[in-house]
Amino acid sequence: MVQFDLNSNSATTIHHSKPADTFQLMLSESIHRFFTEYRSGSTDFSHFTSIFSRLLQNLPDPPLEFVWFYSAVTFHSTNKFNSPNPVSSSKDLFQLLVSCSTSCNAGKRISVLAPVIYDLYPLVFDRKELKREVESLLDGIMSYISICCGMEDDGNDDLSSRFGDLLRVWMVDRVGMEGEKRDDLKVFFPLVSEESRRVIRGGCRVRYLAGVVMCQAFLLRLCLKFGYGIPKLELENDLHDCAVQMITGFRSFHFLDIFLRMLLEPVLPVTSPLGHGNEVILRETLYDAVIKMDHAFLGPEGGILLPGRQVKDLALTWSFVADNAIRSVRYDYECGDRGSMQLFYIRISHPAIFTSHDLMPQGEW
Repeated sequence: MVQFDLNSNSATTIHHSKPADTFQLMLSESIHRFFTEYRSGSTDFSHFTSIFSRLLQNLPDPPLEFVWFYSAVTFHSTNKFNSPNPVSSSKDLFQLLVSCSTSCNAGKRISVLAPVIYDLYPLVFDRKELKREVESLLDGIMSYISICCGMEDDGNDDLSSRFGDLLRVWMVDRVGMEGEKRDDLKVFFPLVSEESRRVIRGGCRVRYLAGVVMCQAFLLRLCLKFGYGIPKLELENDLHDCAVQMITGFRSFHFLDIFLRMLLEPVLPVTSPLGHGNEVILRETLYDAVIKMDHAFLGPEGGILLPGRQVKDLALTWSFVADNAIRSVRYDYECGDRGSMQLFYIRISHPAIFTSHDLMPQGEW
């Protein structure tokens, strides 16, 4: 067991009956000291990075919060948030988070990427001249997530009580208006539903957070498809193919559960940046993708082993989404769009989505 002295930067080997409590106390003290030093104008946090670097090296599967704190102070120390090329800055952050989590389980490797999505969000909607660069980086992130989803995952830690403080460590240089009350979870996770943020706020596990990160990355990648001025039908086909590819590549119960539940909300969380018209196009395309795609990847042949209870939950949620999709198409039909009604019924003639075989008890991701 390794214990670090925040004042001396020294490390000694000790034995402690409650190592988790010891480390959490050290993390709390470090976060408090970081805020104090940042507010006093300090830009050198190398003493934190030195301590936590050794800590990460000595833990076989370090807590997500430790990886985040080390990565955040490293980034703040190097002032890369102020880089003249923000996409290069985000790429550096992605590489830093990947390198810091190599000894972590699959769910944690995905979860630690949340700050990259947070960093890319304003670039997608506010810096249109960077779309191609952002698109390339997001494709790399998607490929990495898909690789992680194919790994065995034998861990599912609870998030610590310091999770909210760590969000503020990441956002410390992005303050709101004076006197403004900020919802840190909404700022850090802008592309998920309020229901998902409620789950995080109430205390969730790493795999659920991984699902949230996947859902945000998924929507952000689809949002990049807009704005090129291509015909609507071509855009819908491109969105559909991209969505199906990512869904089948992720192969995650928590992602699918969060994604399907999001489709039951009145509007998608992209309405504000995309606009109502584009939100409708995206929603209807996602309805079509969910209805049409082959869900065989959820079974053992696709490399996923889910307990029967989880598959039943997905099947029930999917049925509600399908009902919403039918209602949407009927509304379009009543408004004169008969072609979409015919196309929809052709597509839902696809083989059964959830078979009795899918509902058999299996493993769990």
